[in-house]
Amino acid sequence: MLKDVYDPLTEYVEVFRERFKDVAKATFAELAQVAHIDVEANRTICSQIYDNEDAIESFDSQIKRQTILCVFLWVAVAAGIVACFMLYPTLSADSFIAIIAGMLFALFALILKIHPTLSTLKEERGYLTDSTEELRTEAWKQMEPLNRLYDWDLLTRMMTKTVPRLEFDPYFTTQRLADLKNTYGWNDAFNAERSVIYSHSGLINGNPFVICRTKKMEWGSKTYYGSKTIFWTTIERDSNGKSRTVSHSQTLTASITAPYPEYYEKTRLIYGNTAAPDLTFYREKSGLAGKEKSLSFRWKKQALRRKSRNLSDEDFAMMTNEEFEVAFNTSDRNNNHQFALLFTPVAQESMLNLLQDDIAGYGDDFDFEKYKMINTIIPDHLQQINLDLNPEQYRHFDYDQAEKDFYEVNASYFRAIYFSLAPLLCVPMYQQIRPHNAIYGNEMPRHSSFWEHEALANYWGQTYFEHPECTTDCILKTEHTPNSDGQTTITVHAHGFKTIARVYYEKCWGGDGRIHSVPVYWDEYIPVTGTGKISIQEDNENIDENINSDQRIEHINNLLRKSGHNVYRRHIASKV
Repeated sequence: MLKDVYDPLTEYVEVFRERFKDVAKATFAELAQVAHIDVEANRTICSQIYDNEDAIESFDSQIKRQTILCVFLWVAVAAGIVACFMLYPTLSADSFIAIIAGMLFALFALILKIHPTLSTLKEERGYLTDSTEELRTEAWKQMEPLNRLYDWDLLTRMMTKTVPRLEFDPYFTTQRLADLKNTYGWNDAFNAERSVIYSHSGLINGNPFVICRTKKMEWGSKTYYGSKTIFWTTIERDSNGKSRTVSHSQTLTASITAPYPEYYEKTRLIYGNTAAPDLTFYREKSGLAGKEKSLSFRWKKQALRRKSRNLSDEDFAMMTNEEFEVAFNTSDRNNNHQFALLFTPVAQESMLNLLQDDIAGYGDDFDFEKYKMINTIIPDHLQQINLDLNPEQYRHFDYDQAEKDFYEVNASYFRAIYFSLAPLLCVPMYQQIRPHNAIYGNEMPRHSSFWEHEALANYWGQTYFEHPECTTDCILKTEHTPNSDGQTTITVHAHGFKTIARVYYEKCWGGDGRIHSVPVYWDEYIPVTGTGKISIQEDNENIDENINSDQRIEHINNLLRKSGHNVYRRHIASKV
């Protein structure tokens, strides 16, 4: 039987970190074996490439020095010529001869030494650069059989092999979305004003989760400034009583603040579980775990004690583990009984360990919201990582560097995703409760949801869909129409803004005693919507087949040829 994970920090340090490393090594070795890479030949060429790059860098340094010397000598010659013409009447014969001799020496050095050397260096550098590019092209050809085997599911397959009870979907399906709505009460209004950049859905012991990054537009403000300089004269008398005209000037300034569209991206983990179905709370990261002696910790503890003693607040009763209550502060919870069922002493200890460790994990860097059966975790560390999992990032011309990058990149991804799931793994009840369809089985229809369609549209980029007059980012929304040939047409609506130049005149009192209109030029943002279409065909054949095999690659190529599509991403072929 698979073992549940109740202490995710300890399990990561003692088990999963090394297990993932072994899985990653085995995966890369399998890929390399299928690709039949001549490793030694690649190392030989790459060694020549790096030697050439060092030599090119040396040539660049020499060329720079010779160029500086060349410029200096030409400046010296020009200065000598100017000196001879301008100072000739005052120069002595010896000085004149010395200047002429210096100029001749500089000219001979330039013509006979500097310029030929510089020309030779540039010629040798050009030859070496061309040779290096040829070697790099050859190295890319050597690695092409391996580079074409990388796919969008590499990391998720390795994670499934590493962590028990963790599964990932090939893409976010309509059934998974319907399950979140119907079983767990997910409110789809969340998506109304957001566009999905990417999403990865799956199961933790049969309970659904989604890791998604979304883009949202919010109205901000921008201040524009303008100015106008005025001039006037006054008649004044000097100390002798004489009249004189005095000129004055003043720069008048004005400003206007106008609405400005601002775009934000955020990554979340959304998880559905029927445990404690009425419980709601929201906790923000505080950094107080392990800070019992700090003043902030003591103040927070006293505040929670006072709230717990407040008889009018029946929703909060402080637990005996006050360190946990302060560090995980969920004093806004609405059901103490269900909270205690979730956060047992085992869960409290595991959560405190997780919050205090920022060496193996990330410490207290996440917000945690539970709204009935939907849990949302927003970790800081996920905001800085692109989890699109595009296989382009693995491709390289150097086998050894590719192997090194493969381990390091995937290890960092694994750590980031694992510790996003870790707060959920701290709660035993979340793993002990499984939904009905996970126990008795329920074949999931494989149809991609609009989350996946939006992610695909964002992958293609707004350039294909935006309005011709759009000058801002766009929020891409989609709708789909199934075709009779098994393909689906996705209509993409790109919501953005065009700018219209405006001018605002502000009345300002000038030093000349008059009122002046100061112009302020600003931009008004007008909504515009562009449209475009994507044709897709989902790949639901042999979904569990080893994707790294030559047969799987041939299967993908055949699918692209038959469907007329040119991009294969996350088991979906598409074209715009």
